[in-house]
Amino acid sequence: MGYLLQDVQVTWECYHSLRDRYALHALEETPLGKVLSEASLGKAYLKQMGIRPFREVQPDFPPRLTGVIMSTYFGGRAEVRRRREIRQILYCDFLSMYPTVCTLMGLWRFVIAQGMEWSDATENIRSLVNSISLDDLQSREFWPLLTTLVRVSPNADIFPVRAKYDGKSQTIGLNYLTSDSPVWHTLADVIAAKLLGGKSPEILEAIIFSPKDLQPGLRTISIAGNSNYCVDPATDDFFKRLIDLRTTIKTKLKNASALNAEALNSEQQALKILANSTSYGIFVELNIADLDAPEKLACHGPSGKDFSVESMKIEEPGKFFHPLLATLITGAARLMLAIAESLCIAGGLDWAFCDTDSLAIAKPDGMCEAEFFERAQSICEWFSHLNPYEKKGSIFKIEDANFPIRTCADGPKFEPLYCLCISAKRYALFNVGKFGEIIIRKASAHGLGQYLAPYVEEDAPGSIPPPSVPLDAIGVDRWQYDLWHEIIRGALEGRPDEVGVSYHEGLNRAAASRYGATTPALLRWFKTFNHEKAYADQVKPFNFLNAFQARLQFGLSDADQSAISKRGRPRKQSAIRPVAPFNKDMRQAAGSAFDRGTGNAVKANTLATYAEALAQYHLRSETKFLNGDFCDRGRTERRHVFATQLVHIGKEANRWEEQYFLGEDEEAEIEYGADESNASLDAAIRELCERTGERVSAEKLGISRTALRRALKRGVGSLSRATRARVRG
Repeated sequence: MGYLLQDVQVTWECYHSLRDRYALHALEETPLGKVLSEASLGKAYLKQMGIRPFREVQPDFPPRLTGVIMSTYFGGRAEVRRRREIRQILYCDFLSMYPTVCTLMGLWRFVIAQGMEWSDATENIRSLVNSISLDDLQSREFWPLLTTLVRVSPNADIFPVRAKYDGKSQTIGLNYLTSDSPVWHTLADVIAAKLLGGKSPEILEAIIFSPKDLQPGLRTISIAGNSNYCVDPATDDFFKRLIDLRTTIKTKLKNASALNAEALNSEQQALKILANSTSYGIFVELNIADLDAPEKLACHGPSGKDFSVESMKIEEPGKFFHPLLATLITGAARLMLAIAESLCIAGGLDWAFCDTDSLAIAKPDGMCEAEFFERAQSICEWFSHLNPYEKKGSIFKIEDANFPIRTCADGPKFEPLYCLCISAKRYALFNVGKFGEIIIRKASAHGLGQYLAPYVEEDAPGSIPPPSVPLDAIGVDRWQYDLWHEIIRGALEGRPDEVGVSYHEGLNRAAASRYGATTPALLRWFKTFNHEKAYADQVKPFNFLNAFQARLQFGLSDADQSAISKRGRPRKQSAIRPVAPFNKDMRQAAGSAFDRGTGNAVKANTLATYAEALAQYHLRSETKFLNGDFCDRGRTERRHVFATQLVHIGKEANRWEEQYFLGEDEEAEIEYGADESNASLDAAIRELCERTGERVSAEKLGISRTALRRALKRGVGSLSRATRARVRG
């Protein structure tokens, strides 16, 4: 009871503090209870300025165009180039990438417009792409032209390709693409393909979009209640003003007292998140709704033609949904990375990894440090011409991790910084001290964040030196820092495949994750558990729960284990998916675990420990590229993807990382079916077989009866590209 009272009191005090802070924003149009995130705050600002959402001002926008636009959406680019080897780097990132490209392209004009218009620009875009150069891209006047979508016929062109490279999970890789069916991309991606591939993709069509007239009734507001920082939406770029204000606060932060520094730092971080979420996330917000029964829906894709699908889910656009802005922003961000990559290659340098808005420029073997730093800095300076903000300088910044922790007047300008990358978003940056000690400067918690800590910071192992940089600056918890330290140590000692996970007894406990029953799908995990229990004893909506992993040798349910020894065709096996009602004591939680599928109890000794779950963390494959298998090391290479079929999926077909650890969940992914071109060809082949029979049909199509039967069973996508082309012809 005492804990409950204290919890309520603290919550009440936090509410009062947040209420007072929110009042400073003077967002009378939006009650505090409607603000659920930074994105909600951004929407509140737009509403306060009198801005009406795109779908409200242009409700008759053609669904076929929405389908085309969404087919060009791929999100951020995250890749590893130098895998599982230590490379010296200069780590750089773009200043507020999404607000910056928004400003450069002039996308605020679309936000405040009464809708948008579009027109054919095929010939102009063909000419532009054929003649494009890095000099053109260095001009700020060029970037507003990127409000264009392009239909291409890919033939070994480098484009973002979303596919199940590992046969299980959807992911995106920048790969060589050849496709029978034309595809749409942003102009930014087409230019990036030209830069990286050395040739212009074949352009079939191009559509350029432009904003209509201003919306009436726009109102001036003050950001964060600062009367000296007003925004007139009709004349000012809101995204640019947010970044300018943040820069002003960061300048004050440098000379602030310790008392004010924390408040100023919190304020600039809030502005950063507000700018990023408002300039991107709200435009691609789609909320999944579960239907009571399957419904017939019209699906729109890259072909521009709709087709009927049956689904138990529907994607509801958010209030400020504006798919063109979302895809233009992420496409332009990928172009920024492609420019940086091109400059690296042209300058005789390499790169180790990239992650949405950052790139690690890698020093080639044999190059002296002075020359490396000089060339790398020149790449950063190239982007100075694109700076749209009041404070000038390059928008491609050299991060603090490149400098010594403690600077002195006569010390080196840069501290040699090294990186060890495993896969996309899984990397660590570090220095090596005078005595060979590992000084981690930045590390990723990707693939670790879902686990509860196996031990607290105060109980950290004595065999691993404590961090030289605050953990919040590194970006990980202490137990995650310890794991990275051992991974780096193994690589430095010449045993990159062998990383010990016995440095703390907590790693012998069952690996646990905490999830909330925040969706109907997660709550259904407890359907069997809740059956016939009193309501007070049931797992209820929004209750927390512990999730575990089964050891490999115990990975099948009891029924499936017994079925293996029986004769006959084995049925599809189901993995054990252990869960338990939430308990802070993980030992007790493990003792009450049960299979969420059957409701049967799961013995604690059948649960994977942290040591077992993390044993191959340093070997995580990068299947979207060649040389990315578990034990592969060195440079990854782009695959050549031959697209035999285009499959329509929902934008929120994600939670793949969650599925990786908790088991595949068919409900987490929305698939609407294959592209129309293959579907129509499938139908035509079936009709031919019904009229003439398999033998005559195979002769007419010029394929064997075996190939025909395979196509009838698996679809035309099972045929080779050359065969499909011949059949279509």
